[in-house]
Amino acid sequence: MNQMAAIVKKSPDLAELSSVAIPECGPGQVLIRVKAAALCGTDIHIFEWNPWAQNAGIVLPTIMGHECCGDIVTVGAGVAGLRPGQKVACETHVPCGACYQCLNGEQHICANLKLFGIHMNGCFAEYAVIPAVCAHPIPDDIPYEAGAVMEPLGTAVRAAHEMQVAGSNVAVLGCGPIGLFAVAAAACMGAAKIFATDISPARREIAKAMGATAVLDPLTQDVAQIVRQETKGCGVDVVIEASGSVDALKGSFQFLRKGGRMALIGLPGKMAELDLGREIIFKEAKIVGIHGRRMFETWTQMENLLASGKLDVNPVITHVLPLQDWEKGIELAKSGQACKVIYRP
Repeated sequence: MNQMAAIVKKSPDLAELSSVAIPECGPGQVLIRVKAAALCGTDIHIFEWNPWAQNAGIVLPTIMGHECCGDIVTVGAGVAGLRPGQKVACETHVPCGACYQCLNGEQHICANLKLFGIHMNGCFAEYAVIPAVCAHPIPDDIPYEAGAVMEPLGTAVRAAHEMQVAGSNVAVLGCGPIGLFAVAAAACMGAAKIFATDISPARREIAKAMGATAVLDPLTQDVAQIVRQETKGCGVDVVIEASGSVDALKGSFQFLRKGGRMALIGLPGKMAELDLGREIIFKEAKIVGIHGRRMFETWTQMENLLASGKLDVNPVITHVLPLQDWEKGIELAKSGQACKVIYRP
């Protein structure tokens, strides 16, 4: 048998579950049997073929999906350190290995960066070919579902780590999957108080389960006033912005303390205008952009936290569906009924 099921984006107006050839493993690649694949907002952008997808360098037809975990079936020529049968999770940033960034420990922001599932076929399929550099072995005691969300989890873990959250008061803006992972990461790394904001009651409840000490609705509550009140008028030490809302970003400077730190994870849908003098320069605020995981320092941290049981991602995984129910997963995510959807090919 040389055919497999895969979700293929065939044209701007068509995506469907198709029977396609099982891909062959070339030099520098590994073929994996996909055991779990997670739905991401990026996948919905591609499904809808919105302006972002139209300008992302995607060549159709393509197999969708980029967050996954599975077992290696075949190892290509020139691949060392990987073997058939190993459980691996997928790092989606594909570095060139030769640019300034790659040669100086910054492969995750490679000057010639390619993205698995964007610039090459992805993982919403029974099998997937992954660049060997992106196939990261994980311990057998980490479940496939957890392995499938390590890519977005890593963004949150890195943000919490770089913001030095231990003993700090932290605000996480936006309780989508990455925001919820940031709440969990901040909690297990020793944050003192964690304020989580979101307009969804269901996601605020998940935030509580992930370790938030207070959950706030920015539509009905004065977040800045409450946070300042709960921090003795000082404001939080750390803001992790995971909502992508320009209004949330701008409003957060009202409760980021002087000398505070901010990690930007969410991608705003429009330009943000800030008073740099008042909000950043005079406040001596430290603002850090977070584009994915450090390769592979962040992965080691995730493995240790997951394997120890100190970091639990299960509350965020609300739905596990067979691959043939992929459209149901998208509708659940778009409607807000689901948080993180996992497909089992």
